Amino acid sequence: MNVVTVFINGIEYNLKGDEQEEYLHKVASYVDKKIKDVLRNNSKLSTSSAAVLSAINVADDMLKTQKINHELLKELDKMREIEKSNREQIDFLKEELSSLEEINMEFKIKLENSSDSKSINKKERQINKLQEELKVAKESTQKYINENRKLMSQNKELKFQVQSEKYKVIDLQHKLIENEISLVKEKKQKNPLLNNDGVK
Repeated sequence: MNVVTVFINGIEYNLKGDEQEEYLHKVASYVDKKIKDVLRNNSKLSTSSAAVLSAINVADDMLKTQKINHELLKELDKMREIEKSNREQIDFLKEELSSLEEINMEFKIKLENSSDSKSINKKERQINKLQEELKVAKESTQKYINENRKLMSQNKELKFQVQSEKYKVIDLQHKLIENEISLVKEKKQKNPLLNNDGVK
C-alpha cells in the first residue's frame, strides 16, 4: 500500500492505494485540473460544488470512453468475420488451383502421347482454356490473400485501440473514486464535527 501527499485545489491530502506513487500523483493532478477548470469558469462556486461538477465531468469522460470501446469491439468482431470468410475463400481457391494444375498436367501428358492432329488441336484448346482458368484462379487467390493481410493488419490496430480504451476506462474509474474521496475529505475539513458517515 503506497501513501502519497498531494495538493488538490491548494488543500493537502494523503492518498493511499496499491498503485504506484507516480500513478496516484497523476490521478490527483487530473482531479486538481478538473476542479480548477470548473472554478475558473464559475468562481462563485464552493469547493464542494466544484468537486461535484468535476466528478460529473470525470464520469462523462469515462462513459464516452466506454462507448468508444464498445464500438471498437463491434468493429473488431465484424473484421474477424470478414477475415474468416476470406480465409475460407482462399482455402477453396487453393484447392481449385491444385485440381486445375493436376488436370493441366494430365492433358499435357496425353498430348505428348497423342499423334492425332485433330485430337492435338482440341487438347491444346482445352489446355489453353485451363491455363486461362488457372490464371484467373491465381489472381483471385492473390486478391483474397492481399485482402486478408490488410484485414489482419486492421485487426491488430483495432485490438491495440481496444486495449488502450480499456486502460482509459480503468484510469477514469480510479479518477472518479479519488474525486469522491476528495469531496468527503473536503466536507470533513469544513465541518470537523462530522463523523465518518457524514453525520453530526
